[in-house]
Amino acid sequence: MQRPDKSILLFNPWIYDFAAYDFWSKPLGLLQIGSLLKMSGYHIELIDCLDRFHPVLEEFPGFKPAQFKINGTGKFHREQIEKPKILDHIPRKYCRYGLPLKVVRHLLGRINRTPDAILVTSIMTYWYPAVRDAVYLLREFFPGTPIILGGIYATLCPEHAGEHIRPDYLCVGQGEQKIFDILSKIAGKDNGNIPDIHCNETPYPAYELYPNLKSVALITSRGCPNRCSFCASKLLYSGYTRRADYQVVDEISHWRDTKNVEHFAFYDDALLHNADKSFKPLLRRIIERNFKIFLHTPNGLQPRYVDPEFAELFHRAGGFTIRLSFETANPERQKHMSAKVTCRELENAVHCLKNAGFSRDNIGVYVMMGLPDQDFEEVTKSVNFVLDLGVKVNLASFSPIPQTLEWRRAIAAGLWSKDEDLLLTNTSIYPVWSKTFGFAKVEEFVYSIKEKLLSLNDNDIQI
Repeated sequence: MQRPDKSILLFNPWIYDFAAYDFWSKPLGLLQIGSLLKMSGYHIELIDCLDRFHPVLEEFPGFKPAQFKINGTGKFHREQIEKPKILDHIPRKYCRYGLPLKVVRHLLGRINRTPDAILVTSIMTYWYPAVRDAVYLLREFFPGTPIILGGIYATLCPEHAGEHIRPDYLCVGQGEQKIFDILSKIAGKDNGNIPDIHCNETPYPAYELYPNLKSVALITSRGCPNRCSFCASKLLYSGYTRRADYQVVDEISHWRDTKNVEHFAFYDDALLHNADKSFKPLLRRIIERNFKIFLHTPNGLQPRYVDPEFAELFHRAGGFTIRLSFETANPERQKHMSAKVTCRELENAVHCLKNAGFSRDNIGVYVMMGLPDQDFEEVTKSVNFVLDLGVKVNLASFSPIPQTLEWRRAIAAGLWSKDEDLLLTNTSIYPVWSKTFGFAKVEEFVYSIKEKLLSLNDNDIQI
């Protein structure tokens, strides 16, 4: 076979934060682009700084691949680093989460073919210092190689990314065709038009690049028909498209058979939208093939679409982790935010899931805190409402994501500034609430809630 004449390095940076945890996370967009590049004749390499199971760790004394929990999640390795000055008032350790720096340097040093371009992805806007340091490191090893930055942060804050990261090229929005157009200029290779990302002939994400793959992040759709006031999905993806259910099942079968993967996490923003014609048929196909797998829904399911049929199918197909999107028990705020859920609909969803055989340990409900004009009492009532249903609470701290409706509302109310440093949007510091009540008071309240949940043997609290 002829050796590809052009080489591309895919790079997923670390997380810099006060806390981070691996909920089956993978750089799905980067891997999808990687598979399209490979299909077009490029040589592809991957360094994922968040790969907890990379066997290279065994080559370094004191480091070892992460322990594998029963649900496939787990802790990242972490190294304390200098805290940004603007966060000095936060009495917590600031850390680099992911592969140790010297391990990443080792991986870069053993790449024996200088890449023609490097694709770097980005996620949370307030993780941009990790992206910046990754680009510095990549330029140290490959000083003449163009760097292309894409992903969520690059799309939501392109001017900030251009100023602080200084990539050679910035890819804003849905990046498949844009990446190919940029590479045509860089590599002098005419790529032509690429297939649509959800065309059923599109190759699977390049998970084969992982030497030790433990879980796979899946999407059955792109975009979202909902308009949640705090979410950036509409800003990241235009429209809403779905994959054919048979192709998703074939992908599950592929990674199960070739990489022995048992854990599959659905990262759709609206997994149950039109479920009778989409997700339910998919579950029936999984049941027919008798897969022995575990299914997870970290992004949250819309409770109003959880009915007895779905609950039974999901349980039979291998459903293991269920997260329900609820946010608040306040009826007025429910309407104000998106009108996508009511308290009664959550009650019905929990009833259906329990009747299908799911236990409290399987079911978590997202309760949001820290919204503009929200008080402690509302959050307490929401937590108590969920606990009274006999399921787990997943506290989710609000972040004023640039350009979203809640971001604009916070600015209009004088609670936020459009020029605020992105580091201050970090969910770990309760951005709007810290300005309203002070960090110490908010921290005291949050710990009182956490102690209540822990007293109920809840070991899966998200802050």
